[in-house]
Amino acid sequence: MAAEGGGKETIEIKTQFTTREGVYKLLTHSEYSRPNRVPFNAQGSNPVRVSFVNINDQSGNGDRICFNVGRELYFYIYKGVRKTLGQNGNLPEALPFMCSGICLR
Repeated sequence: MAAEGGGKETIEIKTQFTTREGVYKLLTHSEYSRPNRVPFNAQGSNPVRVSFVNINDQSGNGDRICFNVGRELYFYIYKGVRKTLGQNGNLPEALPFMCSGICLR
């Protein structure tokens, strides 16, 4: 995949990369959402790291929220905080942010 930058140069967008922890790969929605996914580590819970990043995006949606859970990396387009409470004001019905995401595994 390639995206056009500000000039005539072409910026290559990676869909797969390798780190010392393992291989990260862009998954399609059907691959990611299949119900028979087996966790890579069934021993216990992994720490979750959260990061906010801002990239220069021409569409104006440059904010991203990233979750690193074990060897999986989830990042979403962050569109801000939106307080949505149900009729009785229960917290589980609140939507803290609206996002669309990609999973790298």
